[in-house]
Amino acid sequence: MFFLWKKWRARRASPPDNPAETLRYLATFMAAGISPQTAWKELPPPKAAGSPLAIIQASLASGVRLDQAISTATKEADPLWRMLGATWSLAREVGAPLAPTLEALSSSMAVRDHTEREIAATMAGPLWTMRLVMVLPLLALGGATLTGTPALSILLGTPVGLLAGAVASCLMAAAAWWMHILRRDALAPPPEHELMLELFALATAGGALPEQAWRRVQRVREDYGLGSAEGGEVRALTELSRRVGVPVSGLAREHAGMVRERWRTDALAAINALGIKVVIPLGLLVLPAFVLVAIVPLGLALWSDSLQVAMSTRVVGGNQTPI
Repeated sequence: MFFLWKKWRARRASPPDNPAETLRYLATFMAAGISPQTAWKELPPPKAAGSPLAIIQASLASGVRLDQAISTATKEADPLWRMLGATWSLAREVGAPLAPTLEALSSSMAVRDHTEREIAATMAGPLWTMRLVMVLPLLALGGATLTGTPALSILLGTPVGLLAGAVASCLMAAAAWWMHILRRDALAPPPEHELMLELFALATAGGALPEQAWRRVQRVREDYGLGSAEGGEVRALTELSRRVGVPVSGLAREHAGMVRERWRTDALAAINALGIKVVIPLGLLVLPAFVLVAIVPLGLALWSDSLQVAMSTRVVGGNQTPI
């Protein structure tokens, strides 16, 4: 019942608006020459009333400046929206073109969202198998009761049945915990330095010195609660840029793309391994629990009926009192 209640609540709740989708729209609108304020106003309204996008559009409708509306709505939101706010703030500060920046950030967020959806799809089959196996014992016990077999009374009214039910409950709880651990550990956290490199590429695109751009990146990350980051990769890219004469913004953006692709490849390998790992708790825990709850009471009930029939036949045939 608790599981069904959670599913009902999840279906009734409005899905949150996707920052990646918002970024795609913004990049397309501004690449077509639409002003930033008009682009935000023309975005499809989100289904969730309290989402950052809804707050931004409501603030713009009431006359609040765009920069202030984005900052207010995103600073207390989830990390992806805070990243959007930091990117927008930094782009306006350094005077960098917004359309390519938003396109790069939306690609990064889209990769994360797509990988998480693949993990959910990989887990869907084993999760539904486990739920089906949890329901089958109840159906088996109900069918046995309708046919007159006292399987349910044996499961709930005998020491052996109670022990089997307790062990089965522990096995199912362990299986659910195991599946949760597999799902949690299937995907490594997205690399934070990838988004940091995107911000650095944005800060240097306006012509600022790398050292000055890095200070701006650190400040805007702290303003939006994204934490500070090590500058080892930034210093290495800066030295490489000065040595070979290549703009550091392009190097940072290409390096961010390589980091994103490496994480994507590792995530796909983890997803493929997950499809095999989830079979282990099903075989070791879920199936034995099904046997304990459904097969054992039915077997005991049939054995008890057979024993009673044999003893009755012995008493009638030999006119003896059973021991």
